[in-house]
Amino acid sequence: MGTNSIKTNLTKDSIISDIKLLLGADVYKENIYIVVEGEDDIKFLRRYLNSNVMIYESFSGKNGVEEIVQSKIICSSRVIGIRDKDYCNDVKSKKIFFYDRCCLEMMITEFDKAFNGIYYEFYNGEMEPHKLKEHILTELFKVSQVRKYNEENKRRINFKGLSFQNIIDDKSKMDKGKFIEQLKKLNSGKSINFINIIDESSCQSTDNMLDITNGHDFVLLFKVICEKRCSKNSVNEKQISSVLRGSFSEEFLKETTLYRNVSDYFDNKIKVWCC
Repeated sequence: MGTNSIKTNLTKDSIISDIKLLLGADVYKENIYIVVEGEDDIKFLRRYLNSNVMIYESFSGKNGVEEIVQSKIICSSRVIGIRDKDYCNDVKSKKIFFYDRCCLEMMITEFDKAFNGIYYEFYNGEMEPHKLKEHILTELFKVSQVRKYNEENKRRINFKGLSFQNIIDDKSKMDKGKFIEQLKKLNSGKSINFINIIDESSCQSTDNMLDITNGHDFVLLFKVICEKRCSKNSVNEKQISSVLRGSFSEEFLKETTLYRNVSDYFDNKIKVWCC
């Protein structure tokens, strides 16, 4: 297996120009060009992609992925995008592919053995792995409901600065009042009734919560629980994400909808995955 060509820190115009140039030079039409959201996506995907795949980091997250892939300047079936699904149910292009569940981290976390990678590396508490995972998803349900509401209603709610450290009690449970208080401070001047958005009576299965839980929220709450309850040393968010990605495997990837959809799209005429 060869090495993927990776392009980062390019502007929108630079990415489009580069892909257009390479498409024209690809006489045998055997190369694939994938645009992803960011650095973590590159770190995750490159080990599973064939050497004929070139990876581009988007100039602007998921919106940048869509803008580039759908650009009329590089109208080609061999240019595709892979992005977090988040709360998007409207597939704008057959060339845009979503990670399973809400995002990359949730696709990985769905597999118990992958979650066990961070559990045994960082957690020293009393909860069993499956119980801890379910607990984090359940406590984040309040946050996930607000995120989902925000995306679906385009309210531009600000989550930047939200600290789980200040709203998690000694039993690793989220204080609803403190959570809402933080949101109000972060969104002063906006008339949003956060209490009405959060419906704690809405019963959700672990399966459903994987579809609405933000991956960064999951990693951050896991970090706080480890630090508050069971770790002598500070736990680094990037370390957790790194171990989580490294706990994934080719066998898990082959079970994902992402793997099947990308393979079916190219109808096995061009090999994308190296596994």
